[in-house]
Amino acid sequence: MAGLIIFLLLSAAFSLGDPHWRKSGPHISAYYFTTPNLDVFPYGCLTGPRGCPGEWRQFGSHCVIFDETPRSWADAEFHCQSLGGHLASVHSWLESIFLKALTFDLPLTWIGGTDGGHWSWTDGSGFNYQQWAEGMPNNSISGESCIQMNFGDKHRWNNEGCEKHFASVCSQSD
Repeated sequence: MAGLIIFLLLSAAFSLGDPHWRKSGPHISAYYFTTPNLDVFPYGCLTGPRGCPGEWRQFGSHCVIFDETPRSWADAEFHCQSLGGHLASVHSWLESIFLKALTFDLPLTWIGGTDGGHWSWTDGSGFNYQQWAEGMPNNSISGESCIQMNFGDKHRWNNEGCEKHFASVCSQSD
């Protein structure tokens, strides 16, 4: 059984591709977008007893949604709260892969990490997983206290100035 789960996880990771853009023809002059298959996740995207509303997708006991509207980190958190949740927290490699697929692994995207002296999640859950890009967090500019995902060529996390405007991922308990 463990071998099957590992196979499914690896298949999910490879089936998503990195990045999700494919070249058309022998030149890089044109691209077309491929939608990631979120249903390959063995523990995510499964409809629970209640399921998730509308465009929300389920991962474990949470419903998540990608919002392409550029907002500051605080405005994105306020928007997520208006939907009954918070900016997403990330607690495992599998969850990070799921969120990368949900965001198409492309745009810089706010998640719920903030540095008020120590890194924490806006939903109050433990900051027990990290996926920083190399050399991050660096606080190279004062006030880089919020986390964006899909940063750099490996699409990891970066600490960024909270006033900048990016897409966001909201999460709510199922």
